[in-house]
Amino acid sequence: MITLHPDRTVIRVAEKPQFNPTTAITIAVDTAYVAAQQGRNINQGIYMMDNMVANGSSGEGTLELHTKCPVGSLIGFNTVPINGEGASGDQVIITGFTVSQGNVFTAAGQPRKQPSPNKEPDGSYWIGQALNTGSQTYQIQIKVTVGQLQPVSYFINWDPFITAQ
Repeated sequence: MITLHPDRTVIRVAEKPQFNPTTAITIAVDTAYVAAQQGRNINQGIYMMDNMVANGSSGEGTLELHTKCPVGSLIGFNTVPINGEGASGDQVIITGFTVSQGNVFTAAGQPRKQPSPNKEPDGSYWIGQALNTGSQTYQIQIKVTVGQLQPVSYFINWDPFITAQ
């Protein structure tokens, strides 16, 4: 991109790269359920889905999603709250990833926070890359914020799986 500096000097500014993940993982969270449980013992109410069923992914709609994607794939992770008509103001964001076992992501492919699309909250969209062939258990951490007048936040984590082939 080229811009004109105030002193009329032309400056070339590097544009941010646009990533287009071929593997998409959506995490939908029933925020009312999480609030009712006060963030404890969450073993339902979180629904992970990907676009790799035809590639052999399993566990769709559960906390135990096992994504199967081609090695080298960029993987987009996005979070969405499930709430009445979207008017509750509840938010779900990703706060981080940890590798439990395996080395599919490697340090270079570890998911990183990206600009959130469509006016979604900061932290709701991350991209990683499956750089090695094999299987991996990773831990994902999310922050669920419920309520508007006096928001309350709950931190939840669990262990899904990924296989790069």
